[in-house]
Amino acid sequence: MFQMGGLGPMFGQLGFFYKFAGAQIEDSRPSQRYIDEGKRLLAVVDKQLEGQDWIAGDYSIADITIAPWLGSLEFYGARDVLAWEDHKNAVAYLERFLDRPAVQKGRATPARPT
Repeated sequence: MFQMGGLGPMFGQLGFFYKFAGAQIEDSRPSQRYIDEGKRLLAVVDKQLEGQDWIAGDYSIADITIAPWLGSLEFYGARDVLAWEDHKNAVAYLERFLDRPAVQKGRATPARPT
């Protein structure tokens, strides 16, 4: 539920307002609203991961739905604005997730042209 009501929609809006068409809006309030919310949500994830490898303790569907949203921050170019590197638990978590063989296989399916 955290992913569906928090990370997914809020990071999606962050991407729209930070990287895509919303970046053309002169009023900075919408962009700042999603930057602030992104910082808050990233702090929640970081705190949840304190002392454990996975969001719910054991690797689960929660990780499969949450970790890709953390990865989207690089695509949006929003890591620096959210102080990504300050969230050591989240950084290590995403690295662990991306190192999983099944995740690597899924990210390479279908095969992408080189």
